[in-house]
Amino acid sequence: MVLIVVVSGFDAPERGLKITYLANCGYLYECDKSKVVIDPFGTEYGNFFFLPSDETRDRIVWGKSPFDKIDLLLITHIHGDHFNARLAENFLLNNRDAKMICPPQVYRQMQDSCKSFARVKLQIVCPELAMGELKQMRIKGVRVSAVRMQHGTSRSLEGVSYKDYTEYEKTENYGYLIRFEGKTLFHQGDGCLKINEKALQRIKCRVDIAHLSYFDWDSTSLALVHRYLGAKKVVFMHGTKPAKELKSEEFKKIAPELVFFKEEMESRDF
Repeated sequence: MVLIVVVSGFDAPERGLKITYLANCGYLYECDKSKVVIDPFGTEYGNFFFLPSDETRDRIVWGKSPFDKIDLLLITHIHGDHFNARLAENFLLNNRDAKMICPPQVYRQMQDSCKSFARVKLQIVCPELAMGELKQMRIKGVRVSAVRMQHGTSRSLEGVSYKDYTEYEKTENYGYLIRFEGKTLFHQGDGCLKINEKALQRIKCRVDIAHLSYFDWDSTSLALVHRYLGAKKVVFMHGTKPAKELKSEEFKKIAPELVFFKEEMESRDF
């Protein structure tokens, strides 16, 4: 199950957005007035997915440049290649002005396992949404809308009773649509676009930059990004270390349209 969050700022002249790759689905997004970091605390499944280095995670936790003055920490879901409760807790303790947005599963894990949860809980925003539901908020000077989507799996859960979900299918996951002073970016977390077409239809926002992720290595998903989001640039993320996706004939068809970050802390301006 996936939740898309829309972060929308005030109307302003179009300005550049700097994107820095951390690892896996982790990125730092920077514009003149805002800094947002997403999924920076992956510590598990490093034999299969790329994870941030200890040095990078430490710089984030302690708010060292370029991770100083972070406005929002976004967590897509509870899986260990995206989230670590202890690191998120320490980040919030060291960056008291920052806010964190996360699904209820992430919130509950922090509540159950973090010794200093009482000190950081007011920094955490945790919208609870039914599948496909949208909610609008304003956090740190930006408007945040959220729509919940299904986490990537081998089947659509539409019409399936929750009691028949596998444990994996019960994963609550956010995607994010973020607007930075005229630049709008889409990050679906681990959402598979092909089984979340109805949720994409509800976003109703054109984007400048979109990500294409682990469950979307084909032209069908890329077409959905263009159809519903009108993305001008598409950035690939969440590749595997074996990089089998890069070798498939289907992926080779769409690769010329994608932007690739290959090194940790590599930055580009959009």
